[in-house]
Amino acid sequence: MAGWSGMAGEHDFVVPDQARAQGLADALAAYGFALVAAGPRRQGGWGVRAYDNGPYPADRVGYRSFRAVGRHAVVLARQHGGYWSGGSQCDPSMMPSSPPDAPIVLANPGNRPPVPTLVITPAPPAARLALTPDRVVDAAADAAVDLTRLEDIPWAQLDHAHGAATDIADLIRALVHQPDDFAAVLDELLGDDLLHQGTCYSATAPAMTFLTQLIVSGSLPASRRLELYSWLVYAADRWAASLLGDADRAAVQHRPPAADPWTQDVRRAVAGELPALLARWGKEPPALRYVLACLAALYPDRGRIVADEVAAIAAEYTNTQHGAYLQLAAALVRTDDDQALVIARDILAWEDDLDPGWLDAPGVTTTLRAGHVLAEGVLRTAGDTD
Repeated sequence: MAGWSGMAGEHDFVVPDQARAQGLADALAAYGFALVAAGPRRQGGWGVRAYDNGPYPADRVGYRSFRAVGRHAVVLARQHGGYWSGGSQCDPSMMPSSPPDAPIVLANPGNRPPVPTLVITPAPPAARLALTPDRVVDAAADAAVDLTRLEDIPWAQLDHAHGAATDIADLIRALVHQPDDFAAVLDELLGDDLLHQGTCYSATAPAMTFLTQLIVSGSLPASRRLELYSWLVYAADRWAASLLGDADRAAVQHRPPAADPWTQDVRRAVAGELPALLARWGKEPPALRYVLACLAALYPDRGRIVADEVAAIAAEYTNTQHGAYLQLAAALVRTDDDQALVIARDILAWEDDLDPGWLDAPGVTTTLRAGHVLAEGVLRTAGDTD
């Protein structure tokens, strides 16, 4: 938003047919959008676009106000059998100067939706989490990490983002045998292949075991173990992220939200590794316990064995951003959903980069909603280390 004179944007929705497109367009126009247009989609159904000329201030308050107006529009879309399908923000000068050529166009020049009253609180200070004390085993990494089971996985029969997963075993070996290339190899293995743009594949779940083996070997320094722990959180959360992404569409189609392919397998794979990871709690420095607390909270049935430890580390970081996420983890691992929801809403009052709409998603549990807030927040802040 740097250099913008203000902020404007648009909100896109999908409805089943023309009649409901007209109904939603009427409702959005009545709400105050300056321009609403609708037309048939190649993929089926009708698209409805609401143009919000604002202008909103090009700052934190303006961004949150624009999103709050959009969330109200989502509610209107649900009432007409529709769901949100995207949107964007821009400088007001980039908004269309004339109505588009569409079957349905409603123009209200000069109108704007009412700006809701927002609860925005100052963000607490970030903590700096220590990577020490760190204990690394003396044995050479290739001797400390057992990769014998790599050959038991039929990688050629599995897929990743670029096809057959025949290269995965070699990439995992490279994490061990080519320590100088660790960051680049890890990015290729997970960011490019197994979890590309948040998508899971048939080869993703089997690889989780080997990430854990790298951690529990004790042969990697804390900074690299932190990267692996963070990838495990990201992988485990893909299931919740996909359910939240489908929640609005599922609600209007009168069905439960559906998870993306392979995300449940990946979640289960990380669950299977959790006991070995939690057994390291007493060996890990605070920066790694922070991410471990999040993993424990995503699996309360398994994570409750460190419930007291999570509460204790949360108390150490009271009145910080990291402390707030640790308090949320403590509530989730105790299965205190009511408290978790309160803490998650408090976080979203100061956290601009997380979507408040997650906590209002239909058809999913409070545990899942709050857990996704936790995972996304912890991944954003895990790098705040000394």
